[in-house]
Amino acid sequence: MNFVSALALVKKMTVNWPQGRPLNTSTEIRLTRLCTQRCRQCDVYNRRTEPPSLDQKRFRLLASRLREYGAYVGFLSGGEPILVPDLEGILLEARKTFSMAVTLVTGLYHKSERVERVAKVALDNDINIQTSLDGLGLLGDDLRGVPNFSTTVTDRMRKIAQMRANSHSKSLLYANIVINNKNVEQVPQLLDAIAECGWKATVGLYHTLTETTRLDTHLILRPSATLQRVLQLVSNNPIILNLKSFVRGIQQAAKDNYPRFCPYLDSPVLSTRTVIMEDGDIYLCRGEAIGNLFQQNLSEIFSGPTYRERLGQYRHCPGCWSSCYAERYLLFHPPSFDDLMDTLLKVYRLRTGYRLSPRLRTGENTS
Repeated sequence: MNFVSALALVKKMTVNWPQGRPLNTSTEIRLTRLCTQRCRQCDVYNRRTEPPSLDQKRFRLLASRLREYGAYVGFLSGGEPILVPDLEGILLEARKTFSMAVTLVTGLYHKSERVERVAKVALDNDINIQTSLDGLGLLGDDLRGVPNFSTTVTDRMRKIAQMRANSHSKSLLYANIVINNKNVEQVPQLLDAIAECGWKATVGLYHTLTETTRLDTHLILRPSATLQRVLQLVSNNPIILNLKSFVRGIQQAAKDNYPRFCPYLDSPVLSTRTVIMEDGDIYLCRGEAIGNLFQQNLSEIFSGPTYRERLGQYRHCPGCWSSCYAERYLLFHPPSFDDLMDTLLKVYRLRTGYRLSPRLRTGENTS
């Protein structure tokens, strides 16, 4: 963040904080309900909103209202955003909207030519790219509901890593592993596969918190010695971007033992995260939409009764351990001095940029 951006952030804080409105530090925009995968943990493809995707004109309206209120970290997701015809233009508009960072969240399960065209726009504009790699081989096909999942995705990952290596891009490339009861034993191999592709990694755990997640009892993570061993490996793995305090808490979360904090209640100014759907509806985490950004601006939504009522409901929330919410709180509230040092180190590395070159198998060709 440069001086001008920092000054703008302080100005927005001085306007919103006294009014009891959050800073809205992180915004995820779901560009489309369409998807190329049929994941067991996701229900987005069963939505029936029309039109199914945002076009550049409608995205500009959302972006202008975000800029008016203040927008700092942005995630563009879906569905599968690569299916959005106007994606390249939307990426450029997003780069002008979010002052700190923009991340494209894509499954990469699409034709290589289209993936590479989109990746070039992202890399040329220092937009981060996040994908998901939850399983290898038949397990990946089962979890993601498509054939040849892991071979397709890792092929695209290698090509994008090579594109980045041949450029001056500062884009961060990372793959998320949603740890569940079916893939927990495969997590070490997944981390090796991600590192081999030249990407960083994050982990989360399966949950049913949000509008587009769905319940699958076979995926619910259970506490076990295997999980404890895997989490120790994750915590010490050099490609992991998660805070150690978050990784450490996954075992307790698997026991349904959640900490008694809520980012929306205990750190509303710095830890509030919003999700904007393709129809403009705005969500926090649990519960229905708190407004619609096509029909209202954010000041109206965050000053309105629905937002206040939702915060009241969260006072009785059983808790969660989602990286989207809990880890955002931990970022500003490290539990110990060691956790503070871990946080500072990881933030420094992310802000200054650091590369992980792709390690190709002997004789492998990425063309």
